[in-house]
Amino acid sequence: MKILRSVTDFEQHNKFLAVTLGNFDGVHLGHQQLLRLAVAAAKENGGLSMAFTFDPHPLAILSDQQLQLLQNQAEKRRAIAAFGLDYLLELPFTAELATMQPEHFAEQFLGPQGLAANLLVVGFNFSFGAKGAGGPQTLQALGGRQGYQVEVVPPCQQDGDVVSSSRLRKLIAAGQIVQANRLLGREYTLAGEVVHGRQLGRQFFGFPTANILAEPGMLLPAFGVYAAWAECLGQTWPAVVNVGLRPTVAENIVPTIETHCLGANCDFYGQEMRVCFVQEIRPERKFASMELLREQIAADSKTAAKILL
Repeated sequence: MKILRSVTDFEQHNKFLAVTLGNFDGVHLGHQQLLRLAVAAAKENGGLSMAFTFDPHPLAILSDQQLQLLQNQAEKRRAIAAFGLDYLLELPFTAELATMQPEHFAEQFLGPQGLAANLLVVGFNFSFGAKGAGGPQTLQALGGRQGYQVEVVPPCQQDGDVVSSSRLRKLIAAGQIVQANRLLGREYTLAGEVVHGRQLGRQFFGFPTANILAEPGMLLPAFGVYAAWAECLGQTWPAVVNVGLRPTVAENIVPTIETHCLGANCDFYGQEMRVCFVQEIRPERKFASMELLREQIAADSKTAAKILL
């Protein structure tokens, strides 16, 4: 999959082009429908497929509230690439772009002056242009003049409700990882560089941990302990993960993702680690003594092993 940052980076091939548009934060089951349809249409017509998204997320420009993303850029790329698209366009989102009227946006980026798309695939609630004034019906009306068809995909439902990024955020913020994973079709994943900590896990508890600092703007699960898979150094380990402030030993100001890889004896410092959350075990809490904490860590490790193995 080739990454583009501008429509001018796209080399016209005189081939059928299917484009799906959206923010794709989380690349959940609803997003996956759009990606599959674009790829299938491209293959059927001997053409190319593209996902068209924005970087940063528009709410980072339009909202005063701190954005809590479900994926960093690398994870979003990884998830989209898994569906076999030919291109990913990450259009820089600016204040100027936010004021662009829907028709102007479509002319500049989607029609013959831009990508010259043949088919656009969008969700039922897709919006674009200044203040979200444009929607799927707007695209369909413009498509007749600009030379593309528009396929509008109905809501994707799971567990009796519509799959959405906002619903996912609520589940993850509540620590309901199993339910969130059903909406994602995979494990919720956080990634980052393993940094040096105080090495209390190794020195006092006999449970060496890999510490990942929470990346700014990323949504963390509710503070607590989770069973997870940890990917690093080209290997995957079952793991028990503590997300939070470590109130018994440190009372951190910045939340950490503290991962104990079961059976691993590796130096992870400076390496990129992906933590794929599988199931919640318990909330984070403060223990009366280090010994009680050590006993609980041992119990949590056994619970994680049962869940994962």
